[in-house]
Amino acid sequence: MQGENAQSFIFDVTEADFEARVLDRSVTVPVLVLFWSRQSQSSLQLMPVLEKLASEFKGAFEFAKVDVEACPRLAMMLRLRSLPTTYLFKEGQPLDGFVGMQDEKQARGFLSSYVTPPEADPLESGRAAFAAGDLDLAERCFTDALTDNPDQHEAHLALARIALSRGDTELADAWIKKIPEEDAQYAAAQRLKEVFAFSAFAGDELELRKRVADEDSADAYYRLGATLACKGRFEEALEAFLAVVARDRSYREDAGRKAVVSLFDLIGSAEPVVVQARRRLASYLF
Repeated sequence: MQGENAQSFIFDVTEADFEARVLDRSVTVPVLVLFWSRQSQSSLQLMPVLEKLASEFKGAFEFAKVDVEACPRLAMMLRLRSLPTTYLFKEGQPLDGFVGMQDEKQARGFLSSYVTPPEADPLESGRAAFAAGDLDLAERCFTDALTDNPDQHEAHLALARIALSRGDTELADAWIKKIPEEDAQYAAAQRLKEVFAFSAFAGDELELRKRVADEDSADAYYRLGATLACKGRFEEALEAFLAVVARDRSYREDAGRKAVVSLFDLIGSAEPVVVQARRRLASYLF
């Protein structure tokens, strides 16, 4: 329930404005009404669940909250026997409802029978899928975002990251080339190209983690770092490359230090993890 937009369809109702804000308004858009009390723990638990769904549905229904302690006549008029009680109003009438607590899944199921949710933003869905590690879904979402807007360069960069995580530097480069120099994503795209060189050393993460545990060698750590970098997990890659520096400065002509430095810009020089890594790198070098 954040921001002016959310506030416009999430509101408190009193006896004075119930008719206008619920009955009259429900002729235009469904209005979900929660009758609640501060004395009811279930009311206090249910309210944020319904607020979250109202924000998610972005105005497909409006969410009105009625404090029955302040509105006893409304409670009497609707013959409320237990709290919380939730009614969905349409065309000026209570269409359906439920009594007591419902979790988010149950409440969503109730609403879906009467309210059509808004179409998900493919860009937001892509971000969520990518963060969850579902690259196939993320790829579909970002591709959909480009169908809606071919100049959506955040999607181009995301698809480059996905291609890189699969070891396809040629495709990643093709996506990067679609980002014009004047776009805000351009600098990040150019930094991402620096990761291409790591793909030659990437391998199976689980096997490499086992090798690190067994060997504790600079080569194992470097290949693990390269693998993590290619998956876009730059902070974890940084840790692996620092381990290379700590173990063998001469490995591949100081490849560990060079890899660490290349990741500083990708992560962000002001990020706490980078500030700390710089100190650690300095301690290894001097």
